[in-house]
Amino acid sequence: MVLTRHLFTFCGALAALSLVGIAVLILAQIVLRMMGSQIPSADDFAAWGLSASIFLALPTALTHGDHIRVTSLRQLLPAGIGHAADIIAAGFATLMMAWVAWAIFGYVHESWAYDDVSQGIVAVPLWIPQSAMAFGAILFAVAFAERTLRLVLGLPVERDDVAEQARGE
Repeated sequence: MVLTRHLFTFCGALAALSLVGIAVLILAQIVLRMMGSQIPSADDFAAWGLSASIFLALPTALTHGDHIRVTSLRQLLPAGIGHAADIIAAGFATLMMAWVAWAIFGYVHESWAYDDVSQGIVAVPLWIPQSAMAFGAILFAVAFAERTLRLVLGLPVERDDVAEQARGE
């Protein structure tokens, strides 16, 4: 589980780098347009960067407890029932994300099998930018599976709680 946490953190860093790349691309595009030029397919690259940043950030956001959750009902339930509801919700989310990851992986494989390329000025094989989406979705499913396992075993699920437990606090 330590390995997955490091992998999730690495993906979060890649997501942040992707956002920095988008900012640099947009600034470069602004400067070049003022000089009468432009970056070919800049819109495509920015869109792929945004998709990568979203999907690659999902696992680390989950392990930090940064996803929006409906806790109103959970807070009204007794501790045991609430814990069981958390396990059921995390298990359901694991199954749903596994299905989503499988579907996205199939989409990427199809793009690779048919040699699909982007329609912009720069013809990029679509499986390349789509791979970040598939990788992020797969790791998000793994993060939910890990969350489910931690809940079943009674271990802390959020990163701060895990760090406190490792320090013995």
